[in-house]
Amino acid sequence: MLKLLLFTQYIIFSLALTAESSPENQLGQKGDLLLSDDFSVARDKKGTKLSKTFNARANQGLWEKKENTYQSTWEPGVGHTPVMSYQGDFKNVIIECTFKYGSLDPKVDWHTQCFRIALDNRKLYTGHVLSAWANPNNDFIETGFLLQHIHKTKDKKIVDDILLDKQPLNYEADKWITVLLEVVNDEVLFQMEGQNIAYAKLDKLDVPKNLISLTLGKTWHQLQSFKVWKATPNPHWESIKNDGLKNRLKFKSIPHNYKK
Repeated sequence: MLKLLLFTQYIIFSLALTAESSPENQLGQKGDLLLSDDFSVARDKKGTKLSKTFNARANQGLWEKKENTYQSTWEPGVGHTPVMSYQGDFKNVIIECTFKYGSLDPKVDWHTQCFRIALDNRKLYTGHVLSAWANPNNDFIETGFLLQHIHKTKDKKIVDDILLDKQPLNYEADKWITVLLEVVNDEVLFQMEGQNIAYAKLDKLDVPKNLISLTLGKTWHQLQSFKVWKATPNPHWESIKNDGLKNRLKFKSIPHNYKK
C-alpha cells in the first residue's frame, strides 16, 4: 500500500513538473495544425516540402541531422549564424518549439547561445514583423527575453526598430526547453518553461506573414520539435490577461537603438 501511495505521488509530481515546464496557450486558441516537424525528414538549403502549408530549409550556418533532431553549429568564415526557415502563408498562429542550448566552451571566445523565432513578410518589407528572442549572451542584440519589430527598406534603411518588451531570461544549457509563441491580430505572447513571459500589442503585427525562421547561436544547438497551429482569438483572454502577465516586469515599448 505504501509503495502504491509513493508511486501515485511520484506520478502526480511528474505531471506537475511537465505542466509547469510546458507553456499553455492563453492569447489564442489552437485551430488546424499547419505543421508538425519532428526533424526526421532531411532538408537542405534548397527546401523540402513538409506540409501543405510549409517548406523547410536549413538555410544558414552548419547543420547535422542526428536521429530525430537537427543540430546546428557555426565556425568563423561560414557567414550568418544557423537559421532553420519555414516558408508558407499564415497570419495568426501558435508556435511551439522544443530545443536545446549547447554549453559554451570557455576556450572558444566566439561561442554564443541564442534562440530566436522571427515572423516575416518579405513582400511587404525587409526586416521582421516580429522577432521573439531568448538570448542569453549573443551580442547581436540585448540579452534577455525580448520582443522586437524591425522594418527596413530594400536598401537596408531602417524605417522602424521597436523593442516591444524586455524581460529577464532564466535558462539552462544541455536541457530540452519548450517555448510557445502566440500571435493573434495585433498582440503577441511569448513564453518559455513557465518561467519567462513577454507580451506586446502593436498594430504592425496585424499583417499576413509568409516566413518563420529559427535563428540559433554560435555554439551547438539542437531542435527536437516544431509545431505551428492556426490561431483564433481566445474569448477569455481579457479576463485572464492580468493574472497571466502578473509575473512580467512592466515595460513600455521604445524605439530600439541597440549598439554593441
